[in-house]
Amino acid sequence: MHSKPNSNADTPQKILVKPRVFFKQWKLAGNPAYFFDELTSTFGDFIYYRGIFNFYFVNHPDLVKQILKDTNTFFDKNTLLYNRFRNVFGEGLVTAEGKSWEKQRQLIQPLFSPKAVKGFFDIMLSSTIKTADSWQTLADDSSIFDVATQMNHLTLEIAGRTLFNDDFSDISDRVSHWTHTINHYSGQPPIPILSETWFPSPTNRKLNKVMSEFHHFISDMIKQRRNNNRSNDLLTTLINATNDDGSKMPDHQIEKEVLGMMIGGHETSSNALTWIWYELHKNPAIENKLHKELQDVLGNQLPTLEDIPKLKYTRMIVDEATRLHPPFWFENRNTMEDIEMWGHTIPKGSTVAFSRYSLHRHPNIWEKPEEFNPERFDTTNPANKRSHYAHVPYGGGPRICVGINFALLELVVILATLSQRFRLKTHSSHKNIMQALLTMEPKFGLPVTAELRK
Repeated sequence: MHSKPNSNADTPQKILVKPRVFFKQWKLAGNPAYFFDELTSTFGDFIYYRGIFNFYFVNHPDLVKQILKDTNTFFDKNTLLYNRFRNVFGEGLVTAEGKSWEKQRQLIQPLFSPKAVKGFFDIMLSSTIKTADSWQTLADDSSIFDVATQMNHLTLEIAGRTLFNDDFSDISDRVSHWTHTINHYSGQPPIPILSETWFPSPTNRKLNKVMSEFHHFISDMIKQRRNNNRSNDLLTTLINATNDDGSKMPDHQIEKEVLGMMIGGHETSSNALTWIWYELHKNPAIENKLHKELQDVLGNQLPTLEDIPKLKYTRMIVDEATRLHPPFWFENRNTMEDIEMWGHTIPKGSTVAFSRYSLHRHPNIWEKPEEFNPERFDTTNPANKRSHYAHVPYGGGPRICVGINFALLELVVILATLSQRFRLKTHSSHKNIMQALLTMEPKFGLPVTAELRK
């Protein structure tokens, strides 16, 4: 059995609590993020839950760090939830294990290195300028529009242009429909028979239709690229990749990698941006401070790559938004052998899970956790928990999100460029309901009006 020393003396909860069977488990069918939040507030930071699904649930940075980093080799993704994901993503980078994951990561990582990501700056900026220009008319007419949809299309265009040499402008609505359907399927409780795509549930029928459409779309992309192999992007890298025996990656594997990157490359970023616009409208003092930084650093000029590190408060807003509203909000692992956590033995074959939504709002870790306060991520603030496994929107350890550098640059570029010209106001028709599926999003979008800044 492998072990990890107990947490520091200031650990708020050390007792393994076993809540009664079926404790409010019906809430999993509603909003699971709220269910897990109530679970931790009722029973503490280290819980063994018994019900339709048995699992260990943790809600402390020390335990999250143990899972993701310190003893990460004793956990894998052989869980009910990840097996459900495999029905969509196959053995792509998100779900692969062992040598297969290592090879895929080594193949894809160079495309997302800090140097490579900087090369995407001009594409990120030009796509954002195009969106800003389209908002000019909306502002002039005081039109109401869904900024969630706008951010989805913008981040999809950026992902398409940078990773696939295609802005997907002619199919953006279809891709949004695909990702929404996959998001809904992936966010359902992983009841075994219902998770099988052959089972004729309404969710499964919709998924199968979407997967068929996606298959034909990516197959055409692959054929066209093989006939014109002049691009140096993710798709070309996957097509040209070879196995140890010299064989090429099969098309069905390329399709799964493309699907994972299309969703991961835009869905999480668009949700993060939508929540940012929501919080800025709620917190005008923070929005004013953002505008002051943009004026001080950029003046009336568009941001350059050299300006990005100077936009410190803009980055702090991004970090605070991913704390309160983590796009990919839930994580789970399977124990590959008996392992010790906080002095308790977790048997081999157990599921261990945590919720970023709960961890990022832990009242013993964050002061006034429900308050949107970017100052807590000031790098000169000794209480800054950006790298202490209390704030893990992109995961941590060896399997930290491969696109973290891409996402952070994209979010700052989009926020800075659009905020230079516009102030968004949430419309009174907005229904403030959070939906936690595969990603966390406003259930009914975010209707806004755009106001030109003076």
